Amino acid sequence: MGAIYLDSDKCVGCNACVRACPVMDANVAKTNDEGKLVIYIDEDKCIKCGACIRACAHHARTFGDDMEVFLKDMQAGQEMVLIAAPSIKIAFDGNWRHVLQWFRNQGIKKIYDVSFGADICTWAHVRYLQKNPGKKLISQPCAAVVNYVLKHKPELIPHLSPVQSPMLCLGIYLRKVLGYRGRIAAISPCIAKADEFHDTKVIDYNVTMEHLRDYFRETGVDLPQIKVFSEFEFDDHIGLEGAIYPRPGGLMRNLLIHDPDMQVITSEGTERLYEDLNLYLKQKKSDLPTVFDVLSCKDGCNGGPATGVDYHCFAMNNIMYDVEQYAKNVRRTAKIKKGHDLQFDEFDRTLNANDYIRTYQAHNNKNIEVSEADIERIYKMLGKETEQQKHFDCHACGFRTCRDMAIALAKGINEKENCHQYMLHSIREERQRVENVNSQVFSMNEEMMGVFKELSSSIQSVKEEAELIRESGLNTADKMNILTEHMSKLAGLNDHIKKSAEHITESIEGYNVMTRDVEKIAGQINLLSLNAAIEAARAGEAGRGFSVVASNIRELSDNSKSSVASAKENDGAIKEAINEITQVIESFNDTIDDLLQSVQEAIVDVNKTSENGQVIKESMDTVSTMADNVKQVIKETNVILQ
Repeated sequence: MGAIYLDSDKCVGCNACVRACPVMDANVAKTNDEGKLVIYIDEDKCIKCGACIRACAHHARTFGDDMEVFLKDMQAGQEMVLIAAPSIKIAFDGNWRHVLQWFRNQGIKKIYDVSFGADICTWAHVRYLQKNPGKKLISQPCAAVVNYVLKHKPELIPHLSPVQSPMLCLGIYLRKVLGYRGRIAAISPCIAKADEFHDTKVIDYNVTMEHLRDYFRETGVDLPQIKVFSEFEFDDHIGLEGAIYPRPGGLMRNLLIHDPDMQVITSEGTERLYEDLNLYLKQKKSDLPTVFDVLSCKDGCNGGPATGVDYHCFAMNNIMYDVEQYAKNVRRTAKIKKGHDLQFDEFDRTLNANDYIRTYQAHNNKNIEVSEADIERIYKMLGKETEQQKHFDCHACGFRTCRDMAIALAKGINEKENCHQYMLHSIREERQRVENVNSQVFSMNEEMMGVFKELSSSIQSVKEEAELIRESGLNTADKMNILTEHMSKLAGLNDHIKKSAEHITESIEGYNVMTRDVEKIAGQINLLSLNAAIEAARAGEAGRGFSVVASNIRELSDNSKSSVASAKENDGAIKEAINEITQVIESFNDTIDDLLQSVQEAIVDVNKTSENGQVIKESMDTVSTMADNVKQVIKETNVILQ
């Protein structure tokens, strides 16, 4: 559970974690599917120093511990004891005793002081060095340092102190001396302790102080916030000088109390320590101190990544001052007697130093080897040709040198886009390409301006022609309307002619009736004249005058018949002429109707032409406006391009 977690949604790829991390390979920069650069964690390479968590201003990195499992088991009544690191005094300044009393109230019967384990740790170091004169040691209470050595610098393992850490010393004491077989939970300020507990199998839970503080706040556990006396006391032995272990150089100060001539130097903080460890390997054995006391956190365990507080050095010093004075007073009154260290004497009688010795096994991490040719290839890819470019060292990528970044790229754990200088070079090249494109666009815009000028002129001509078409169409429509009126009048006159012809036909028909009547009368007169002639003949001389009259009547009858016959002939001719006139009139009517229909259709077409002319004019107005807008945009673009 002692892992460092990443919330990729919060990661902005600022490289602060890379910059803070003492291990190059632990962070892997990759662009995700959304095109966002995210700094992922390689769990196999991470030493869990927690530096990246402190450095991340975006809270993209958090850590896990055994808090939830521990609370669940505690509430279930699982048999367990609790050990508390001395840095609890920093994490819960003023009420740390109340915190431990709360656990006792929850049913944990035994709570032990890790300071006592620190005293055992000091004793074991002194005795080990006495038995191994000339041995050069690197202290190992810092689990992050141990992770670094096992994962990345196995060549340092022979120098790594075999003496267990104070927490492990206390855990071993509980099991070997007190015979405890239950579970042990450690309240610690360290994320990496989880790996130590996992590898040694002595302690079962790593309960960090920060998550404990979070639990109290979230569940409303109300602890006294003022420094008041508490009935709480640690079980069994309490630590003496071991209480100052969490301070920078704590182990050194403890060793020098028991062996003032011992050569001990210190190094703390990720910014310095890991470089010092690399330098350690390059030194002559004679130049190395007897003990190199190292802590990954610059403020020691009091500034551990899981304390949940961030006090400045003066505040920490004030808190630890009382602790140190207490340890000195106890030592003066009880620990030293007649030149003997009573505590160490007790340890010599009751403890087996070999029980507190640890062996180390390097992790089988496969480190990718990078050659100078690989580095030069990366330099070339990044556009770094000169020595100045190869040593630009802007730190924007998170690495201290361009060479380190080149190595990371060669290993495939970073991306070239994360190089500030490469991006500047790419931006300059892109800018040059943009300028070239802008120049071409400017030239094309100039050509387009000429085209638009011609287009504007053509549009104006089309507009004028459309206007002429529209006006001509309107005039033609007017004339066609006038022609329609004349044709309508002509059709009316034709109707009158047709009606007059019909009247003539009717009159001729009446005349025919009269002719027939005359013909009948002539027949009757002829019959009468014949009868009159017969009677005149009978009368003889007396009827001679009457015979003349009868003869005249017959002649009149014959003339009437002749006139009727002539009238019939004329009537036939008139009828034929009238029929011809009627046909002509009907044909004229059909022609007039066709002509009127054609004229009406022509009027519709002319009106459409006029409307189309208006539409063309309006369309040309729109195109002209668009052309003006495009011309304006081109002008503005050219101004920008210039």
